[in-house]
Amino acid sequence: MSDPQSPLQQADLEWQDGVPSSTLFDDIYFNRAGGVAETRHVFLNANALEQRFSEASGAPFVVAETGFGTGLNFLCCRALWLQQAPAEQQLHYISCEKYPLSAADLRQALSNFSEFSDGAKQLLKSYPQPVAGAYTLVFDAGRILLTLLFGDALETLPRLDARVDTWFLDGFAPARNPELWNEQLFSEIARLSRPGSTFATFTAAGVVRRGLQEVGFEVIKRPGFGRKREMLSGRMTLAPFDATPADTPIWFQRPAAAITDEPIVVIGAGIAGASTAYALASQGYRVIVLERHAAPAMEGSGNPQGALYAKLPASPTLHSHFHLSGLIHTSALLATLREEHPELGQCCGVLQLALTDKEAERQQQVIEQAAYPDSLVRAVDAATASELAGVTTGEGGLFFPTAGWIAPARLCELLLSHPNIECHYNTPVETLERRSGRWHLGNSGFSSEQVVVCCASQAVRFDPLSQLPLKPIRGQTSQASAPAGLPPLKTVVCGEGYISPPLNGEYCFGASFVLHDSNDQVRQEEHQHNLDILQRTLPKLGQALQQQSLEGKVAFRCSTPDYLPLAGAVADHDAFIETYAKLRDDARWPFTARPPLQRGLFVNVGHGSKGLLSGPICGQLIAALISGAPLPLAADQVRILNPARFMVKNLIRKTL
Repeated sequence: MSDPQSPLQQADLEWQDGVPSSTLFDDIYFNRAGGVAETRHVFLNANALEQRFSEASGAPFVVAETGFGTGLNFLCCRALWLQQAPAEQQLHYISCEKYPLSAADLRQALSNFSEFSDGAKQLLKSYPQPVAGAYTLVFDAGRILLTLLFGDALETLPRLDARVDTWFLDGFAPARNPELWNEQLFSEIARLSRPGSTFATFTAAGVVRRGLQEVGFEVIKRPGFGRKREMLSGRMTLAPFDATPADTPIWFQRPAAAITDEPIVVIGAGIAGASTAYALASQGYRVIVLERHAAPAMEGSGNPQGALYAKLPASPTLHSHFHLSGLIHTSALLATLREEHPELGQCCGVLQLALTDKEAERQQQVIEQAAYPDSLVRAVDAATASELAGVTTGEGGLFFPTAGWIAPARLCELLLSHPNIECHYNTPVETLERRSGRWHLGNSGFSSEQVVVCCASQAVRFDPLSQLPLKPIRGQTSQASAPAGLPPLKTVVCGEGYISPPLNGEYCFGASFVLHDSNDQVRQEEHQHNLDILQRTLPKLGQALQQQSLEGKVAFRCSTPDYLPLAGAVADHDAFIETYAKLRDDARWPFTARPPLQRGLFVNVGHGSKGLLSGPICGQLIAALISGAPLPLAADQVRILNPARFMVKNLIRKTL
């Protein structure tokens, strides 16, 4: 399998009367006689989606597609969902694309369909850069999720964990794209299909009909669209099934889905808690958020501004792919919310300056490896950096044009305003105990079958979570009025620290990084530290801010040994060690027992300084694990976030 995060070849198009055609496959993207009518005939009607959408209930309805192309099928499906489905239900649309269109080509193609202008606008605002990976985008205030699997479907589908209700088998015709339509594809479709799942496809080719029949589909021929005499549709007849990707270790198996009408309790109202509550509420769950402070985002999520970007390595890794997926997800969420709340943030770009020889060498490697497109990150010299920033930088660096900043506290407020969320402030939770099949939350007066703990390092105060490897790291940011004599900063600038463009006439910059210190008081020496690193980054602005009076905020980053979050179901510590004790002797032992979990208990913690990147996508992950919905990340990304990963590592190392 190729690297999960590598540059992709974008679609090379020819245009004929406004219709795009692939030069590689010598085939059109939609029917000249009526692309919308064809989609409705082949995919919506043949799968009986009008009726099925109107009857949708419970877990999200899942549509999967083998070729995203121009996104026309998605936009048609979205429109029907918004028209027919109950307002509390969610659609999760998954689509593969090996040769994604450029944003410019996508805009031109969709300009043909004015009836979908609202959906196209949302898509264009959040459309990912052409880097292989899984990107989950938010549409229509969470009523619809779109997961784009950029890369070869024969590589991305095996890393997908989903239960699909309906398949749109699109892509170019088997005669023009024979590499796609093969036994491996049909086997993956079968693995991911629910019993009773349906499919439809424009083709009636024998290789497709026989391939689907061999993996368990009942296949029928139907009249095709326009001049196409026949097409295929059908239903999966086999049961049961297991959609877990084949290479998932048994100790990382996902929990059983929760079928519950009662509220799910989320502890904590920072970025992680608000994102988790919003993701659950968008799936129709009622959510109760318990927060010990008088308002949301009073701790680590309470800075006036936070930088939204991913520091990408020269050679992509699973870690960097996760961070890029998180960046795309949060950016899509920001694009949706900024429509009505422009004060929430800006995609103004981020400059990462090369202030040392070591950093300059690292950045040079990033450019030379060419793992990322220029539309995601590009090198700029000092003059260009200064022009982008609006102030003199002194050094060049890397520019991330689609990144920017977010006001974290405002983001939390907006996410928590969902009508399915009920917030209780000034409500500390002292203990967490399971009795009679329910979790009882100390002196709060609440109990629930399902609880998600999102209170950062405070999580280890609860007995069931006391073994989690979390550590708090003190950080202090500084705020100062923008100097009158200098033009305002136009982009986020990162060096040893970060500074964002002024918000309401004030700069926010920092931050200090202090281990083994639980003091929460603002310190002048840390203000000076922040000023010193700012002056090395932006000399003129740093010097001007030396003369300003400073305000500050102290918060504690919650970190883990590998600097990745803990997001998922919580294992029963002692039972897990007993179940997989053989790992001490043989890491390849063929275990058969599923992981012993603390039923109904989940965590979303350990985001360090990257909460804006990782908090929202991890909230979506938690919601999917609880409901049984498709996971918003590839399976190998989900595994590196599993809260039990340190127990597995320590058993193998014989330190546990």
